[in-house]
Amino acid sequence: MSAKSDLTQVSTPKELNDEQCAAVLTRLSRHLARFRNTALLYAVAEAAYARSAGSDRLKKDFIDSLDTWAREMSSKLWIACREPGGQPPHIDELSDTSTKGLPPLPGDEHLIPLLNAVVLLQVTSGKQYSSRTRAFLLTVAPLDESAIVATLKDPKGAIEEATKKTNAAREEQARSTKIIRMVGIGAGAVVGGVLIGVTGGLAAPAVGAGVGTVLSWLGVGGTAAGMLATGLAGSSVVCGALFGAYGSTKTAMAVKGYTREVRDLAIKPVRQPRDTMAVRLCISGWLESPQDVTAPWTVFNGDDTFALQWEVEELERLSTALMDLVKAQAMQFVKGAILKQTILASLMTALSPVVWVKLTKIIDNSWMIAQSLALKTGKVLGTLLAQRALGARPITLVGYSLGALVVFEALQHLARLPPSETLGLIHDVCLFGAPVSTDSARWAAARRVVAGRFVNGYGADDYVLAVLARVSGAGWNVAGLRPVEMQGVEDFPCEEVDGHLKWRGYVGQALARCGAPGVDMVQVQLQLERKAAEINKAVDMSDEEAARAVAAGPGDAEGKARVEKSV
Repeated sequence: MSAKSDLTQVSTPKELNDEQCAAVLTRLSRHLARFRNTALLYAVAEAAYARSAGSDRLKKDFIDSLDTWAREMSSKLWIACREPGGQPPHIDELSDTSTKGLPPLPGDEHLIPLLNAVVLLQVTSGKQYSSRTRAFLLTVAPLDESAIVATLKDPKGAIEEATKKTNAAREEQARSTKIIRMVGIGAGAVVGGVLIGVTGGLAAPAVGAGVGTVLSWLGVGGTAAGMLATGLAGSSVVCGALFGAYGSTKTAMAVKGYTREVRDLAIKPVRQPRDTMAVRLCISGWLESPQDVTAPWTVFNGDDTFALQWEVEELERLSTALMDLVKAQAMQFVKGAILKQTILASLMTALSPVVWVKLTKIIDNSWMIAQSLALKTGKVLGTLLAQRALGARPITLVGYSLGALVVFEALQHLARLPPSETLGLIHDVCLFGAPVSTDSARWAAARRVVAGRFVNGYGADDYVLAVLARVSGAGWNVAGLRPVEMQGVEDFPCEEVDGHLKWRGYVGQALARCGAPGVDMVQVQLQLERKAAEINKAVDMSDEEAARAVAAGPGDAEGKARVEKSV
């Protein structure tokens, strides 16, 4: 159910006095300084790993853009906290980040509306919602973004609802002190300049005329009142920028311009879009059918969720080739040996060249073609994201297998653009089973672009990805098989994924376990009961089957002897 438009939910509560607001500002400013310094460390790491001629310049440009955002954020916090001290706190690398000894923040019932006010101030003044702002504020407390959307879409209703609440509170106070005075006009009365009938009805004020009066009733004055009044009066323009309503033609043209590179590319809604303050884009790694473009991602609720459709025919061919690979005698041998406690790395090393030739014949063409298309699609996606194809709002990117490669390449593209164009674009990133090198320089560049969390979900016993990585020349240092071990990247082991095909059925559970927001546990359970169970039945082995597979060997006598010797 959509939130009700109500200005009281997006304004600093009147219950917070000026002294309390000043204390809140002090604490939030120190949180902001810490958040800014952490982002700076990612840029420093990127420059250190890159060691290229332009890396220092890129770092400087990023710091300049980061400091511009931090100044704007500090200003909005200061305004929302009623402008204590005469000017916003200055934020730089020397700013105090300690909160020891400071008064605690107020409870969520007062803090959340204040933070909502900060978002509303930024969005209405800048016509965009920065991922840095969202990531920072969510480290402080939850946000009620549905209330912000409702206010932007129906500012008149927000004013009316706030007026009703304010009048009710004024009348209750008057009754309790027995000083209520009613000036009759026919069957009604005038209270605060607004006509109220005997039923409590309200004559709807115009946005421009009514908002200033209502804000003063709510205790919002000064710069905040002026900015909110102006912003709400132009909220239709803000909504168009945030939700992409004005960018659909441009987006279609941008997609069309790349169809020579990527023949099949589209953005599909997983559910009916609701125009949320942030958006999620998910990418599947292979497709049993076209429905798998969106089907794995029905585990999400909350933010608008879309799926990227790319190269459906090639991904369907890849799905068939992957199943053929899993059923091959050599792969059955590998799977059986793993079940008998053989270390995967040793097993891969011990397989003979003859076995590798057989495995390569099964998968090489399909995998290499799809991998090449994933690299091209990632660059196209990076361009579309930079053009705000999904609106001027924070974007979370999620993908498994080659879908994770598409996301990673998009991040690489964004990392090469001017930081002023990308600083507030990407919120969180979750990659699972990524066929991506653990090269530190590339991961540091990607980490710098992301404002919030960056999750690398890996399966240490994913023998299928191990074979695919070897076939494509990536070796053992693949993010989908091991930790990346990069500051700011959360390495998350997914032990239930002991074969690459299982990501399709376990991606919802992996998202839930790593704490991704908006995961619907009912849908996760359905995914486990249906898709995961179906895949497990197709690829898992019993102990007896594992013993037979090991006894049969990899299809090469020399290879079997080498494996037995190695283990």
